[in-house]
Amino acid sequence: MSTIETITDLDLELSQKVNKLLDMFRPIFQAEGGDGQLISLKEGIATISMGGGCEGCGGSLSAMEGGVRRTLLEKIDGLKEVVIVQ
Repeated sequence: MSTIETITDLDLELSQKVNKLLDMFRPIFQAEGGDGQLISLKEGIATISMGGGCEGCGGSLSAMEGGVRRTLLEKIDGLKEVVIVQ
């Protein structure tokens, strides 16, 4: 696992929770030939990279991003925002 850029102890704790939930999504990402990875978590804002086969999927990528974003924000108290990049 790569090093995740964080600022505070709370960000570190949140990043561990985000990674745990991303692990739940990983089989879905990989079934489509892609993956999702937490790049940074600063001041409660998580930046997640979605790449591989997920790139260029159009509507299915949009739906997947929405599902990931919604799930993370609903399940992790203290998480303020989820930014998804490709």
